Amino acid sequence: MLNHVTKADGDMLSMVDFRYFRCVMKREWKCPDSEINFFLHTPERPQKKYIDPRYPKLLHYFGWHPSRKNVLIIHGFNGTNTKSPMTFLRDAYLSRKDYNVFMVDWSVLSRFPCYLSSLSNMKKAAQCTAQLYSAITQAGALAKMITCVGHSLGAHICGMVSNHLTEPQYKIVGE
Repeated sequence: MLNHVTKADGDMLSMVDFRYFRCVMKREWKCPDSEINFFLHTPERPQKKYIDPRYPKLLHYFGWHPSRKNVLIIHGFNGTNTKSPMTFLRDAYLSRKDYNVFMVDWSVLSRFPCYLSSLSNMKKAAQCTAQLYSAITQAGALAKMITCVGHSLGAHICGMVSNHLTEPQYKIVGE
């Protein structure tokens, strides 16, 4: 008996996420994605609030102020939004009292030992982060008031976000 894959089956297989051991390689390019999450911290509400970029009008409800500067902080390989150095960066921006801080958590897609799949997932993380960036500007923020800060692979994601925007980002900081 011959096994063959029809074109329709092949198209479906190319869209299915590839999972092996603890590793995930995203194949579908739709945002939002349940494995890429965004959290807002403000000086008045330093505890994290989950943000869905499809609903930019809800940012105000969670304490976001359009007059403040905004920073998107993205961790690198095998990092999370709750480990240092990300928490140090978050707390430093919050201590200034003039920043809305958005933490990007793509830890499920960037965990050890899955470096190669993490490299592949950076495009997806950048695409979904661009959706957050757009939501912030739709809510009233000026692009020149948004900074993307990334650590390691997170810095590369910051650089890739502009590929998914109509206008390039104003400021990127990588370490």
